Amino acid sequence: MKACMRLMAVVCGLSISATAVADETPERGFGLLTTPIEQPDMLAPAGIHPHIYARGAVAMVLPLDVDVETRTGGSTPSGEDPELNSKIGFGWNAAVGFRLGPGARPDEPGIGYRFEAEFAQRFYDTDSLQDNDTTLQDLDGNIEVTSIMGNVIFDVSAGQYRGYLGFGVGMAMVDVEIEGRSDDDTNVAFQIPMGMEVRVTENVWIDVGTRFFFVPGLDVDTDLNELSVLTADVQIGVLIEF
Repeated sequence: MKACMRLMAVVCGLSISATAVADETPERGFGLLTTPIEQPDMLAPAGIHPHIYARGAVAMVLPLDVDVETRTGGSTPSGEDPELNSKIGFGWNAAVGFRLGPGARPDEPGIGYRFEAEFAQRFYDTDSLQDNDTTLQDLDGNIEVTSIMGNVIFDVSAGQYRGYLGFGVGMAMVDVEIEGRSDDDTNVAFQIPMGMEVRVTENVWIDVGTRFFFVPGLDVDTDLNELSVLTADVQIGVLIEF
């Protein structure tokens, strides 16, 4: 009888010990210390994630002085080509593209790479021909620039803020009207976009930036025979990223 009672006590003790071991978190021992065995996170993002985006902006166009050739071919007192001075204008641009970001969310910190197609227009009036800051002739006219660009942009995100710098190349169609004579020409165009974006929601950013835009060697049949377009655009816009 005593032997049976002892056997039953041993069996009950083994059952209680097995239940306690099953309820414990698996641990791996290192000497006197133990650490839990971590389970892999199957939802953790890995690699670079693409984000499609669309953006638009309005801009104040600041034309920079450029050398021109006049129809009469007259030389300036300095013996150099005159410079075309123009007035401040306005413009707008819109683009679609995709960004290779460092994580699954658009606001994750790190370096991103963007590739976008952009359509833009710029409008400004001419003012005068100058030679070393001396006005040679008032020049009444206007210039309209329509461009299609492909941009490659690098950005660095810190979560709420994102700075960017890039390079673009494409084509520009330029319409010129000077003193009642008008003509147009098309040539390759280049630009350098740079700026800062501020996140207002997870997918929406406010964009404040500058674009340096250049179209060389335009041939037109107006009071000017040859000119270039060189502007610095100060813009504000909205970017929506998915």
